[in-house]
Amino acid sequence: MMLFRRFYFYLLVLVLAVFGGCKSDKTGGKDAKTEIVIISTNDMHAQIDKFPKFATLVKQIRAEHPNVLLVDAGDRFSGNVYVDNAVEKGLPMISLMNKLGYDIAAFGNHDFDYGQSILKKRIGEADFDILCANIVSAGSELGQPAPYKIIEKAGIKFCFFSLIETGEDHIPATNPANLKDITFDYYKDVALANKDLKKQCDVFIGLTHLGFLSDSLLAVAMPELDAIVGGHSHTLIRESKTINGVLVTQTGSNLNYAGITYLTFDGKKLVDKTYNVYDLKQIGEGDPEITLMVEEFCNRPEFQEKIGTTSAGLKYKEDVASMVTDGMALAAGCDFAFYNKGGVRLNSIPAGDITLETVYRIEPFSNYIVTHELTLGEMRQLVLNRFNGVRNPEDRNIDLFVSEGKYTILKDAAGNGVDVK
Repeated sequence: MMLFRRFYFYLLVLVLAVFGGCKSDKTGGKDAKTEIVIISTNDMHAQIDKFPKFATLVKQIRAEHPNVLLVDAGDRFSGNVYVDNAVEKGLPMISLMNKLGYDIAAFGNHDFDYGQSILKKRIGEADFDILCANIVSAGSELGQPAPYKIIEKAGIKFCFFSLIETGEDHIPATNPANLKDITFDYYKDVALANKDLKKQCDVFIGLTHLGFLSDSLLAVAMPELDAIVGGHSHTLIRESKTINGVLVTQTGSNLNYAGITYLTFDGKKLVDKTYNVYDLKQIGEGDPEITLMVEEFCNRPEFQEKIGTTSAGLKYKEDVASMVTDGMALAAGCDFAFYNKGGVRLNSIPAGDITLETVYRIEPFSNYIVTHELTLGEMRQLVLNRFNGVRNPEDRNIDLFVSEGKYTILKDAAGNGVDVK
């Protein structure tokens, strides 16, 4: 009898040891799993009014998960009166991002909108690094940013590698005057030249401001990446999207959504990755401390000065743009004025007073008027070049607004513009 009792006792000890050793947790057991969460933003465009709710979300996620990284994929500025016209342009955004504890960020094309001197100052005030690998700027006022950064979280090494878009003129979409002594290399060439960074880390992440199409091409060309946190095209990717084994993410624009990426590790090996977006409208109360900061930034009584009025209101973007182009023609003494659709950022104006804030919201970029002498034929060609410059005929629309009247584009059967009436 004693023999059987000892046998069952040793068997019980063995079973407990086996099940205890196989336990999966976050405390370092034999098969322990570690979860790290990346909260991401992109193309926030200075929407500081959304920060209180975003701060609430960040606090909630940090309370639920011990290991969180907060990252941004570019275009922090250009889009809010109180940020773009602050005494220190752009500083409200940097102050709020510092308060939330961002870990890393990428350059976006609109980050250059204030010029190099201001951008350099904002970078110096940031508590987080701002990266770009395909910028060549060592001889400029801006200086040369770091191409990548390795961050260790829960003993796991993350390498964030950053790239910015360049258009057909080989520069990002900003005022070329703000890019003196700066050039940019083609993103894919730079990416492939740095793929061995994978050997220096456990997780390799592209923090890009390229747009969804280029991110997709990057994923095909560079499977060494584990994930891409992207921006620029304002694409809203709602749930996990994997291209060539690379998780590709992007959260739309204007801080309407936040991206949440869950990375699960077995030891230091990445074994699972999922992504979804969180609609910030679902947040009830905004963080009170961040709310107070935003209210202080917006305390500018001069912006509420009445400078005009509209009895009927301007119901459509075309109406707002007509007011802008008419004002341009009057101010410059021109017969006609053209302005691109993307430069008009206010879609309507309600009946009532027009304030200085309204005007700043219509056009946040502080663009300036350039005058040309054009023949009627050259004006036609200007309109056609703009219209036909969009490769897909289905995506073409009139996006060059004009003062003093309107025009019609005549198209052929293929959808190409052939004449302007």
